[in-house]
Amino acid sequence: MRVKDETKRLAIIANTLDIVFEKGFAGVKMSTLAKKVGISVSTLYVYYKNKEDLIGSIATEIIQRQTKNSVQEITEDLPFKLKLKTMWLYWINFSINHSKEMNFITMVKKSPYYDNVPKSVKDTKSRLGIDLFELGKKEGLIRDVDNETLEAVTAAILLETVNLILNKRLGLNEKDMDMMFSFAWNAIKS
Repeated sequence: MRVKDETKRLAIIANTLDIVFEKGFAGVKMSTLAKKVGISVSTLYVYYKNKEDLIGSIATEIIQRQTKNSVQEITEDLPFKLKLKTMWLYWINFSINHSKEMNFITMVKKSPYYDNVPKSVKDTKSRLGIDLFELGKKEGLIRDVDNETLEAVTAAILLETVNLILNKRLGLNEKDMDMMFSFAWNAIKS
């Protein structure tokens, strides 16, 4: 068995993200990817057995990393509203500063490739949001509606905030982020 080189693996991931960002999943051809990375196709297959494995593995890695990172600043003693705002701001920053990864994950979630992400990884990510919403409901701070509705409302405002920033209609600054978070908060508070 050939030893995997971490530098090559990272180059494969970066080039896959570039291709998907520019051309979507249809643009990912193993031979083209190998050429872009500067490796042989047979070497690429040492890392990933096929396109489905490639896309599923990259999605899994990104979701695991971002799930872990999204809660690093959240401590037990932080009030609920600040916990929610901290996670919301994390995802704003991630969406802007890692647009190719965010695009990739968004596309994966809407495709059959999402079936290649282990259920445990999806459940761990989902559990963070559910637990946070349940805490807010338990404390009587947010509406007692289903979590999918709460997620849809906050995610919609988050995504539009990102669009406004990318289109230079808002700044990525404290004043504008406080304003946009207040819209999200007012939409779900009890």
